[in-house]
Amino acid sequence: MGFLDNFNNNVAVFSASEVASPKTVAVSDKDNSQNYNKVSRDKLENVYLTDPQSFNTINKSKQLIMQAGYEMRAEKKGVQSKYDEFFDNIGNIGMQMNLSQLFSYIYHDKFLYGCAYVERIYDTTGNTILDLKMIDPKLMDFARDKNGIIVVDRNQNPVGYTMDVGSRVKDKGDKIPTYGLSGDVMLEGTQIFFLSFRIAYFRMFSYGNRFESVGIIEPAIKDIDRKHKIETATVNSIYNTAAYPIIAYVGDNQRAASQSLMNSTLDAMQNLNYSRYMVFQHPTKLETLEVKHSEQVDNTLRYFRANQSAASGMALGFSIGTGEAINRSTLSTQQRMLDISLDSEARNTAEEFNVQILDVLYRVNGYASKAKVIWGDVAAEDKSDKVRRLLDSVNAGVISPEEARTYILKSEDILENKESFIKHNKTLNTNKEKKLNDKNTDESKEYDEDESKEEDN
Repeated sequence: MGFLDNFNNNVAVFSASEVASPKTVAVSDKDNSQNYNKVSRDKLENVYLTDPQSFNTINKSKQLIMQAGYEMRAEKKGVQSKYDEFFDNIGNIGMQMNLSQLFSYIYHDKFLYGCAYVERIYDTTGNTILDLKMIDPKLMDFARDKNGIIVVDRNQNPVGYTMDVGSRVKDKGDKIPTYGLSGDVMLEGTQIFFLSFRIAYFRMFSYGNRFESVGIIEPAIKDIDRKHKIETATVNSIYNTAAYPIIAYVGDNQRAASQSLMNSTLDAMQNLNYSRYMVFQHPTKLETLEVKHSEQVDNTLRYFRANQSAASGMALGFSIGTGEAINRSTLSTQQRMLDISLDSEARNTAEEFNVQILDVLYRVNGYASKAKVIWGDVAAEDKSDKVRRLLDSVNAGVISPEEARTYILKSEDILENKESFIKHNKTLNTNKEKKLNDKNTDESKEYDEDESKEEDN
């Protein structure tokens, strides 16, 4: 075996023999039972659109991650232009998105559905990737057999994905392969099939066989449902009892009220909506019935909102946007935990992007070197506070000004001008040297004057 034979599909293999198929299985009929417990993605989207806390939590998480910024860096500088050119020209298919929007959509889908799908769009020959396109997760699923089990190949990777396109599109999709599979792919209704190489699949919190994953809404879906029911019941109760009910006592000890008399009195009372004055023929006493709402409602709603906040990883005060919900003594700790959570998700997604998009571009499009996305530090703290800490570190000699300069430029959205920066530093150094020389000159004059006075004495 020659040295070049150790490379297969751009992956080095130096083992003495070929890797055998795993003895364990990636999927089984046990996985199918889990699907019945999962929440439909249609319902998750409806929660996002109708639940203010979910809406705010997802958007705030996405915004905090995106404000940190990112950098795409090729291993060889000469290849950087290839990647820049590719991502400058994406979005021709779909909603004319750019790279920042692509990342924003990926984070949104991961937080909401637990996964995101991006189609790698090839040219007509299938040899070059030309574009990227977001896919609605509500339409996507793994290719499954007749028992609902994910179909995998001999390497225990999913053979592909299905998309429910409805009755309008029938000529899309790939031909279903029939070799080396764990089962036969079965399409249901209006589904079409895609081979796995077309789809980049991003996961948030994976579990079980690691194919499935959840976002930050699904773990709290029962509490969200209960919260909505209590809120609806409470609002209806308040609406019905906003004005205390009025009770009329008709008649007295001498004369009992007839049914017709009570009906006429009720008609007169109903006119209270339109008139402030009324007259009754017979003795009538009016009273209001005070209605008290259950004190458990607020505590129960707070409990459900806290559970929803726990599932998202965002403190309750941040997720509902009310300062009184935050314990001031623990605010800094909550903020720190939020930073850690979002920073971890940002780095995980960047690594997924490197594997699912950039590494594939390197292999398929034949770029001379790999590239990777480096995400900035995610922090919910004020930028001015961080700048002050960086400057203090510079003055203390802990870090260099150049190390702090990168963050300050990004945080203030300032375009770097290296020539101007170098010129500015030269001017500063010149001024410092001049001040130092002037100081030394003044000290020397003072010393000469003191020496002269001593000689005179």
